[in-house]
Amino acid sequence: MTGLTRRRDVDAARERWSIVFDGVCVGSIGLRAGVPNHVDQWEWKCGFYPGCDPGQHTGGSAGTFEEARAAFETAWLELLPTRTEVDFQAWRDQHEWDERKQAAWARGEKLPSQQPSSSMRCPCGATFDSHVPAESQIHAPHIYAAQQRDGICR
Repeated sequence: MTGLTRRRDVDAARERWSIVFDGVCVGSIGLRAGVPNHVDQWEWKCGFYPGCDPGQHTGGSAGTFEEARAAFETAWLELLPTRTEVDFQAWRDQHEWDERKQAAWARGEKLPSQQPSSSMRCPCGATFDSHVPAESQIHAPHIYAAQQRDGICR
């Protein structure tokens, strides 16, 4: 596989190899799960997200690892000319973000979007901090009027 490297997926329950091109995981080859013994035991998948549209992902099954490898390489040689550096960078950026997110969670931190917020949107359209009494008092009449109009009793 020209320009491609294989990395064993040590977390997979069955033998599985990630296929990497220029630092981007562009597919995989591995043993299929839950299939009868008389059918193809290997599967391959070619494509990466983000970077490829769903219709650009291909895959199939094969009787041996070498057959799966050859089928993957054929699919890769068709996909590669349609990709740009921007597509590969999109995958790298997402992968980097996922690593930062997992590291933060491992440290017990929450992401900004997971932290409680005291911001509220008033029916008048303004956003205010409900923990600041002066701001809440300004918008209280608007909120109560909207609740009364909508039949909300509090």
